[in-house]
Amino acid sequence: MFDVLGGNWDPTDKKNQFSHTKALIAIKLFMITYAEWRAKYVASDENGLYVNYNAQGLSHPKDAITVSEASGYGLLASVLSDQRGDFDQFLLFYNHFENSQGLMCWQQVKRNGKILTNPDEDANATSSAPDGDLDAAYALLLAGRKWQHRPYTERGEKVCAALWKWCINKDTFITNLGDWCLTSTGLQANAPSNKYHFVSRASDYMLTHFKLFSEEDTERAKEWKQVLDSTIAVLQHQLSLHPQTGLLADFMVYNHSEQCYKPCEGKMLEKDNDGEYNWNSCRAPWRLAVYYLQSRDERILPLLQAQLCFFGGQKLISAGYKLDGTALADYSNIAFQAPVWCLFKVMGSSKASAIAKDMDDMRAWGHGTYYGESVEVLAALQVQSC
Repeated sequence: MFDVLGGNWDPTDKKNQFSHTKALIAIKLFMITYAEWRAKYVASDENGLYVNYNAQGLSHPKDAITVSEASGYGLLASVLSDQRGDFDQFLLFYNHFENSQGLMCWQQVKRNGKILTNPDEDANATSSAPDGDLDAAYALLLAGRKWQHRPYTERGEKVCAALWKWCINKDTFITNLGDWCLTSTGLQANAPSNKYHFVSRASDYMLTHFKLFSEEDTERAKEWKQVLDSTIAVLQHQLSLHPQTGLLADFMVYNHSEQCYKPCEGKMLEKDNDGEYNWNSCRAPWRLAVYYLQSRDERILPLLQAQLCFFGGQKLISAGYKLDGTALADYSNIAFQAPVWCLFKVMGSSKASAIAKDMDDMRAWGHGTYYGESVEVLAALQVQSC
């Protein structure tokens, strides 16, 4: 590990062992636990367990109750917590809402007492979003290893096959925005009407997942290794664009003339600030820090060090930034704090405990939400497991 100034962190040093112990104590004192997260967000249905992402009714439509992202979180949190019974129930729900491409329909609603894929035409809810399926495949492969249960591994390999077919751009080896970015025949979508096939989200750059896929999904091992290497190359290029912050845009677009991914300009899919560090890419420090913790891949270290220096100088972890570091909000949110906590923890920064306390304070003030606290519990579980 590395401290905030980028120096070597020696795990045999008693002073560092003490700091590590204090950080683990802080996790137990301040971080949300799996049991607390489960009690707050997990519900049951005849189809299994699901994570209610819309208890406050703020998402559209108001009767939406879950999304594939949340199912991925449930599968990953339960396997990391060694809760096999919960894992099996989350898997039942995930399997029930599989679409014709072998991926999960992205949004479910509850109407007339029954949970179903959102039938509203404008929702396009039978299509997929990569993050939920990436987490699901990763969790299944982890479960196969942890519990020595081959059917989990086989199910994970099946999801990997669907992800490779539908959610990876075969020209760039980078994730697209979902199966809807490809034509109905599954061919490469090079037509202008399918421009989203060359759009990607930094929040889907799950290097830990691609690495495990390359080890377990043997039929596509070389392909997943290429995805891993290509994604790291994209991340390295983003650092060259904003070396003073290391911040990543929510959405990036492939520039055919320059042959590289660049932050989008203006609204790409969701908001006018899709090209900034916002509610999607805020998860990147968590995902990338965990990858470094597990792999010690030096290729990703300069980006993490840039992010560490930037966030280490912030009095408030803002709920959004321009890529040059200008804050987009004068408030914080656990969804932005938890990934930075993970970054600080992995890199050996003494500021991790303060961030953990800030998140606990946010929770006490009633500002805990599904999104932020799901990222928080997963980050804590992944750090503790290493």
